[in-house]
Amino acid sequence: MPLKISVRSVAVPDELDMSASSVFIRQGHAILAQGEVLRIEAFGENRIAELAQKWKELIASAEIDNQVELPGSGIIALTSISFSASSPAPSVLYVPKTALVIKEGIAFEITAENESIDAIETKKPSGVFLPGDLSASSFKELVQRSVSIISKTELDKVVLSRDLVMPISQRPDLSEAIQKLHERYPHCWTYAIGDVFGASPELLLRAESGEVSARVLAGTAGRGTDPDVDRAIAEGLAHSHKNRHEHDYAAKSMVERLEPFCEVVEADSEPFSLALPDLWHLATDVRGKLKTGVTLLDVIAELHPTAAVAGTPRLMAQELIAELEPYDRAGYAGPVGWLSSDGSGELAIALRGGVIEKDQIRAFAGCGIVEESDPQAELDETDLKFRAVRHAFS
Repeated sequence: MPLKISVRSVAVPDELDMSASSVFIRQGHAILAQGEVLRIEAFGENRIAELAQKWKELIASAEIDNQVELPGSGIIALTSISFSASSPAPSVLYVPKTALVIKEGIAFEITAENESIDAIETKKPSGVFLPGDLSASSFKELVQRSVSIISKTELDKVVLSRDLVMPISQRPDLSEAIQKLHERYPHCWTYAIGDVFGASPELLLRAESGEVSARVLAGTAGRGTDPDVDRAIAEGLAHSHKNRHEHDYAAKSMVERLEPFCEVVEADSEPFSLALPDLWHLATDVRGKLKTGVTLLDVIAELHPTAAVAGTPRLMAQELIAELEPYDRAGYAGPVGWLSSDGSGELAIALRGGVIEKDQIRAFAGCGIVEESDPQAELDETDLKFRAVRHAFS
């Protein structure tokens, strides 16, 4: 039986329902979804290509009654893709039973008819994060080891993470945490999809009407409480050799990997300082026009993992991450977001949050290590980035 989809206009709600089982929100744009009618899982090196192929097959066989005909209407699927090809965690793409889509003051509801997957009972977590598998002192040792490796090899940059854990007895209710993240970080992509959640400042790739865009973030500094000090920090970040070095690798890598899929690719000539409540980031926006027949997942399969979350050269960085980090990242630092049957979609990088595991929530924070990196400064950067998830459960 083919999947049957109906799309109809609805009134924009006064308040967003954060109790939805899946959430993807940024400013006035939101997808709030409930349930699942179809789930696709993939593993290994070709996991993204497998999801892309099964997504195309699903679109081709579905019956769609679209009364809206706006970009992003049609079949909506939510996706979370593992960081590593060797991860035992599945990369997933699933069609929700219902999805409320809000874009620029217009709302429509998408309903899918099929056999639904039963909901899982949830419970509010304790909110207490404990040291994870990688202690602060061990993280600094790994940073020092990485700097030494970079100085002696062709490796230019590696992105290392550290973790915190929160014990849970059953599936956590994240609605309050997601509400807090969205309120504090409205310019970030707040997400709860599959087993990942957080408020990411980094767009991996957006597609609409054949156009794609991305925002590359690399280079970080904490915000100042005094306005003059804060401006000085932003200026210092923009002129920091270490941070510009790290950022330039990430931006160059994004452009190079987009070029084979696009007729033209353009990027900001200079990075700009992006202000978040806790942090300054160096940011570069990249834009391109897709070649005929290229889909969003086709590009993601080549882009992921970017230099911003793995390093440069990519394979060397991935191998070092696998050697040094004592845990599986699962969906952390992987693509997370939504796709539509009309070719639209928006995938962020799963940052500033965590992953739901069997008996715990594992929160992550990472930073790019280059030859100029200082272990204590990198540890301090992870503490700054953990502020988001600590705030969410406070």
